[in-house]
This record gives sequence, structure tokens and C-alpha cells, in this order.
Amino acid sequence: MDKEIYQIARKRVKEKRKFYSHLMSWLLMSVFFILLNLFTSDVFWAIFPILGWGVAVAFHAIRVFSFTYGDDWEQREIEKEMVKIKNSKHSVSDSDFV
Repeated sequence: MDKEIYQIARKRVKEKRKFYSHLMSWLLMSVFFILLNLFTSDVFWAIFPILGWGVAVAFHAIRVFSFTYGDDWEQREIEKEMVKIKNSKHSVSDSDFV
């Protein structure tokens, strides 16, 4: 049991580390895009890669820090489906999932 909890905790910590690395890359590159834009163009084009990448960072944050769609959610959904299958009046065969 403790080993299983350790594995889950370790996986979550790795995902958080990946997110923070992604966030830092986005911040550094945003500064780079702004500086490059200021020295090379009169049009503020840097907003487009900053916003595009920012949306990806936001989705990454939701995936890592959201309790709604985490491992617990997946386990609850599996249990719900198992109850539905057990309670269904007709039998479920392997061919139903093909």
C-alpha cells in the first residue's frame, strides 16, 4: 500500500516539475519575443506566439493541478462503469466493445 502511494506521489511530483519547467520556458521565451520584437519591428507581433504558447501552458496547468480529471476521477469513472455493467439487465460481451 505504501509503495503504491509512493508511486502515485512520485508521478504527481514529476508532472508538477514538468509543468514548472514548461512555465519557465514560456516566461523566458516571452521576454525574448518581446525584446526581439522591440528591436526588429514596429508591429507588435510577439503577442501571437506568447498567447498561443500561453494557452498551452494554461491547459498543462489544468491537467496537472485539476482534481476533477486526475487519477482519482479516472478511478471513480471506472467504478461507475463497473456498477452500470453489473446492474444492466442484458449481458455484455466482448463484441459490444469492438
